[in-house]
Amino acid sequence: MQLRINTKSKLKVLAYQLLLLMFLFQLSRLLFIGFNQALFSNIFWYQYPFYIIDSIKFDLAAVCMINTPFILLSVLPFKFCDNKWYQYILMAIYTIVNTIALVANLADIFYYPYTLKRLTFSIFDYLGTQANMSSLGGEFFFTYWYAFVLLGLLIFVLVRFFLFTLTKRIKTKREFNYKISLAVCLGVLLLSIAAIKNNLNIWGKSLTIKDAIKDVEQVEDAGIILNSAFTLIASYFEKTTTPSYDQATQTLSQSRKESIPHNTEAFQPDNVVIIILESFTRETFKSLNPKLENGRYPGYAPFLDSLMHESLYFTHAYANGRKSMDALPAIISSIPANQTPFILSHKSGKKVHSLASCLKQKGYETMFFHGSHNATMGFRDYCTAAGVDKYYGLNEYPYFDDFDGTWGIFDEPYLNYMAKKLDQCKKPFLATVFTLSSHNPYVVPNKYQDKFPKGTNGIHETMHYTDHALRQFFKTASKMSWYKNTLFVITADHAITPWHKEYATSAKAFAIPLMFYSPNKNLTGKREDSAQQIDIYPTVLNYLSYDKDFKSAGNDLLNKSSEKFAVNIVNQCYQMIQDNYLLLFDGDKCKALYQIKEDPFQKNNLLKQEVKQANKMLSTLKNWIQNKHI
Repeated sequence: MQLRINTKSKLKVLAYQLLLLMFLFQLSRLLFIGFNQALFSNIFWYQYPFYIIDSIKFDLAAVCMINTPFILLSVLPFKFCDNKWYQYILMAIYTIVNTIALVANLADIFYYPYTLKRLTFSIFDYLGTQANMSSLGGEFFFTYWYAFVLLGLLIFVLVRFFLFTLTKRIKTKREFNYKISLAVCLGVLLLSIAAIKNNLNIWGKSLTIKDAIKDVEQVEDAGIILNSAFTLIASYFEKTTTPSYDQATQTLSQSRKESIPHNTEAFQPDNVVIIILESFTRETFKSLNPKLENGRYPGYAPFLDSLMHESLYFTHAYANGRKSMDALPAIISSIPANQTPFILSHKSGKKVHSLASCLKQKGYETMFFHGSHNATMGFRDYCTAAGVDKYYGLNEYPYFDDFDGTWGIFDEPYLNYMAKKLDQCKKPFLATVFTLSSHNPYVVPNKYQDKFPKGTNGIHETMHYTDHALRQFFKTASKMSWYKNTLFVITADHAITPWHKEYATSAKAFAIPLMFYSPNKNLTGKREDSAQQIDIYPTVLNYLSYDKDFKSAGNDLLNKSSEKFAVNIVNQCYQMIQDNYLLLFDGDKCKALYQIKEDPFQKNNLLKQEVKQANKMLSTLKNWIQNKHI
């Protein structure tokens, strides 16, 4: 006869340990909501309790998925499992595994605003492209030190609670019963599988990330119901929907004579400069927000606002994705964004159709400028595949004193450096520049401290600085011989966390500027058509009267007869914006239809009332997905 731990007590302790994890997941969710309130400012207070209740099944699934080894080891039907050394091994597993899960949930408090989706497994590929991880890691630690303090407290709670439960395990004097222990082990295993699959329904369909969309009124709110541990694991096992390049750009070759009849003139070899602004949104500009703050909104880009009125600009332009990695292939190669950025899925060495590869056939010199580390976000590898002749990154920049301490070279000296390089290069040329100063941690050169308005958000000062840098660039460039024969395309990589509730919607989560400026040319006016980043590629080629075939998933914005719309992805749903309507389609069925002018906060779902409009847009979207996207 030996002292053995009571099976009922063992199960009770295990239940307490798992309940603690459920509580900590909910705690991290409340922090997620609190820190990202600007993104959820249009949710009514009474909706949160329902969202919290709906989130339980995702938390339960995540807790059981990541703790399956711990659960099984806790109920194994062997005598040695009651030894103290074995329990300490269990404590180590319990603490380490769940610390990783809580780290994912806490990290998404700060990362979610950039992507508008919970972490997926592609984050590890993304981190592999960051050449400056040491400086970024240090900056993150000092900026979000309180998150590390909170993590330390959570680890302490995990360890302390586990030790506490050990003292509550009741020992009884009886023979060890293998049959009972084995039955308990199998029962717990079945319950764990049921919890992982779908809310304790072992025969039901497995829970997926898309299921969260069913539980929310607006698709962008799905991030509240999900947790990052679940999405990381689920995204690893779910079938990837990321297309190859050939699939992503599968479309009929467009010819000048058949598809673009308005291009009747000979090829026009103008220079092309594409300026991609880091994190500039439609919200940045006074000209694009005449009614904001009762018409008194000042905006944070006065120079670009003035240049806009000398350009052809679009009031309803949208990014195709929420990452810089999505922007570059969309703008340069007309490749739509997907769940995994094309740059991460693209096979190294495989050639990519692009503006550069097209214009090189016409004798253009092609260049890409980005003042950050050369390997940052895989930009250099993509540019090589896209046929860009010269890549100018941090390695090529000669003056290290202009380094901002984290990302790369401040925008003003770097844009000046680019202007000089363009003056020296062969003409005609295609040059793309990606600015970087308007990026967290939002610093400006010492000589500009307190020169620009601070605004209401940390990024506003740096937006003013980048706008000033562009003013100086255009002032310098206007004195150079190539300037008057150049088309400037100015847009942004993606939108960011809004500072007005009017921008806390799925539509405006992708709203960016887009303007085409040509000195001494008649290219001006305001257009209210829907436009997207993938439209830039065909629009530039057709502006130049390009007379060769090319592949594009976008539309020519200068052709008034072409169909105009924008497509992006929100929580695994396609979002299509066309004219005054927004359609959400999850790949199987439509989820919502909104009139975004009359209903700017997207509260009134018209899917049942306007079936004809929804079907019309769905037909266009499916055709686009089939022919140009996958």
